[in-house]
Amino acid sequence: MKLHKFRGQHILKNRKIAFRMLRHSEVESSDTVVEVGCGTGVLTELLLSRGAKVVGIEIDRRFVEILKNRFRREIENSQFELLCGDALKVDFPEFDKFVSNIPYSISSPLTFKLIEHEFDRAVVMYQKEFAERLVATKGKKYGRLSVMVRAYVSPKIVEIVDRTNFYPVPRVDSAIVVMEPYPEIEADVSALEKVVSACFRFRRKKLARILKQLGFPESTVRKYGDKRAEELTPQEYAELANRLSDSA
Repeated sequence: MKLHKFRGQHILKNRKIAFRMLRHSEVESSDTVVEVGCGTGVLTELLLSRGAKVVGIEIDRRFVEILKNRFRREIENSQFELLCGDALKVDFPEFDKFVSNIPYSISSPLTFKLIEHEFDRAVVMYQKEFAERLVATKGKKYGRLSVMVRAYVSPKIVEIVDRTNFYPVPRVDSAIVVMEPYPEIEADVSALEKVVSACFRFRRKKLARILKQLGFPESTVRKYGDKRAEELTPQEYAELANRLSDSA
């Protein structure tokens, strides 16, 4: 079967890694699990083996037919619900766990969709560079994504996965990220988005002019104005967001 590069389709062929994703997920029989990008069902099979209810979302109709045949019994007894569609457009059901080897082409929008839902744990296979941006707290890989996710979850890379574990072999390595619903910062999310987006839009410039344009008082501008976007911690961004929200 020819896979579509534009959809970021790379099938995980190493079952040991799928087993480790399962272990990190701590899935139990009482859980409802959402899996995006089921592919041929390598991870799906393991999730179902735990007795969990699995809702699979797969956009490629060729894989949907494979999954229907492979898990016919689980579909008939309602343990496996298979949705054919775009994960960015399909409404997620209520779920406890999110365990997926996602298409890398939708990593950012899917992550923001995920973290707006309530869940107990998410285990996601990302492109390594994206995962490093997700968990960064400083440096060149630190950015809007790094700050915003911390208003919802606590992310952690638990394993780097070599590219040779996939078919076809991608150009980059991957990483397994565990996210738990414990916000690392407390902030008004809309204000945080406004501040973070403005600052990282000109990440190499000092923040004085940007903070003035956002309407911060001179005392705040003096405190943070000589810094650049990547030099502020997530906690400092949260402080700025809350000040902005309070002054609105």
